[in-house]
Amino acid sequence: MARKLSTSGAPINAAATILIAACGLGACENLLAAPGLNPIEVGDPGGALIPSVRLSWYPQRFETAPRSLNWGVELEYARGTGRSDQTLGSNEYISLGGNALQGPQEVHHRAKLHYGHLGVTASQRFAGRASSLELEWVAGLGRAGLDLESQSRIAGSPTLSARQEFSGVAFGVGPRWNITDEVALEGRLQLLHSWPSGETFWYPEIAVRLSPGKREGGWRAGYSAMSYHPRKQNGGDSAARVNISGPFLGLHLIF
Repeated sequence: MARKLSTSGAPINAAATILIAACGLGACENLLAAPGLNPIEVGDPGGALIPSVRLSWYPQRFETAPRSLNWGVELEYARGTGRSDQTLGSNEYISLGGNALQGPQEVHHRAKLHYGHLGVTASQRFAGRASSLELEWVAGLGRAGLDLESQSRIAGSPTLSARQEFSGVAFGVGPRWNITDEVALEGRLQLLHSWPSGETFWYPEIAVRLSPGKREGGWRAGYSAMSYHPRKQNGGDSAARVNISGPFLGLHLIF
């Protein structure tokens, strides 16, 4: 007597096989997915200290009368250091100069920015009720640079580092409100741009200026920021985005 085979469990077994195969394919896709190259993000809002020195020379002396226009030469240098941490996922990595750090891990970034310019400056004093206000601008040549270092928390991992600099045309403009002969509130937006490379460095600031010697210069204190997104050195490097800001203390001497 022939035995009759039971087929009641066939659909269940077939469904289980398909489910296991699908899960296996999904795992393979995750394993075969190419690691993603992440940009290097350095942001230290409010934590950076940005000192600066500014020298201004006015051949005809600096006049403070209403409607006065002063022409001179300005030299300035400023630098700032920013620190921040960046978390990399399991399928993410960053790369600089042929070295790479693979996630998952936390990477510590340290960026030093420096900026300087030499240019012609002018200050236009307003008249009437606005005689305590003046508009100042500067135009010339400048240079900016970045020293970037990225370190892993894992012992034995390589340290990523890069140094980039560029020169270009510098321009700055901003108002000044002379509260008294010794105290003024001022702001300036400065930028450095290179047309061949297209790189731009931004440097805005707002400050209180204390001039014990009236127009012979003095100390400046306030808040400033530096922003620089340099171009890649090669296609395998991560893009760098450096944005730091914080209090600054500056010396301004007028001759």
